[in-house]
Amino acid sequence: MRFSDIPGLESEKVRLIDSFKSNEIHHAILFNGQLGSANLSLSLAYASYINCKNRNENDSCGSCPSCSKMDRLIHPDVNYIFPVASTTKIYKEVVSDKFIEAWRASIIDSPYLSVDDWFESYGFENKQPNISKDEVRNLVKKLTLKPFEARFKINIIWLPEYLHLSTSNAMLKILEEPPGETLFFLVTNNHQKLIQTIKSRVQMFKIRRFSEAEMKSYLTKYKDISEVEVDQSIYISDGDINKAEKYLNISDADDLENLKLWMRACYSKNFSEINKQIDWFNLLSKIRKRAFMTYSLKLMREALVSNIDHNLSKISEDEKSFIDKFKLTLDIPSFEKIILSMDESIRFLDRNANPKILFLDLSIKISDLFTSKVKT
Repeated sequence: MRFSDIPGLESEKVRLIDSFKSNEIHHAILFNGQLGSANLSLSLAYASYINCKNRNENDSCGSCPSCSKMDRLIHPDVNYIFPVASTTKIYKEVVSDKFIEAWRASIIDSPYLSVDDWFESYGFENKQPNISKDEVRNLVKKLTLKPFEARFKINIIWLPEYLHLSTSNAMLKILEEPPGETLFFLVTNNHQKLIQTIKSRVQMFKIRRFSEAEMKSYLTKYKDISEVEVDQSIYISDGDINKAEKYLNISDADDLENLKLWMRACYSKNFSEINKQIDWFNLLSKIRKRAFMTYSLKLMREALVSNIDHNLSKISEDEKSFIDKFKLTLDIPSFEKIILSMDESIRFLDRNANPKILFLDLSIKISDLFTSKVKT
């Protein structure tokens, strides 16, 4: 991973490079960014830059032996700690090293992935992510060894918010008094879950979300996908480049057409058609279910916003045509209720609620809103 592989974020890259050039690099940096941000990729690019034998002014060379190893995440002086869970085969000393090959493959394939993606890809089923105290014991042993070929030993801890409390406490000493030439990069999506004593020992490095232009420059690598599809994936992903990429890789079902069918069935109280929509929704993958619900929520918000000012909408002509007709069927309070209900449904979906029951309940609520509008 090089800085040039990450779209935009030029000021963040400059700050990291300048801190190294001026020899002011903090021994423990907290890369703090929301889901789908460049927090992990920036930490990996920074590690590549620090270890590079032929670095230039703005990036690592990408071709020296060190960069080659960093690209494959196998550099001997870079350690990785990340959330894992026990399995039928691994249930004692459940540490990252026992899952490292699968994790490397996942990160190389998708450097912006979430912990849910990692757990789903490995097959941890419904286990809770955890970083156990055994990780610290394992790390301490590694830090007693001198660097093999680089100046620094770099330790990348992905998602320290999953540190067990006892693990957090065990980490304090090595974070405060690390061996010489040792760096810690903690990569978090939620720094508020870290205990205060951890946060007091690290330097916060905030990473903003990608802009639409930055996401578009990254997603244009998909040559067989139209610009409209790229724009739509950016639109519904809310700055999360991981979600946008997943939306482009999933089924190309026409969400607008399905939303139209669903709303027409709710408007006419055609429960036979609603049941068909429920069956269709239930057959979708979890990612597709969330994508459809998120898209529907976005259009409901656009419909509400267009009642205030049409110029604020950022939608296609087909979507605008649908909204112009659809917003005539409901008043503003009803739109607000639909938005709240859809947002709640997405949260329940994320918590593994029964999708058929969830979709039926939401359909009934929307149908009732149409009925109340007709009565008034």
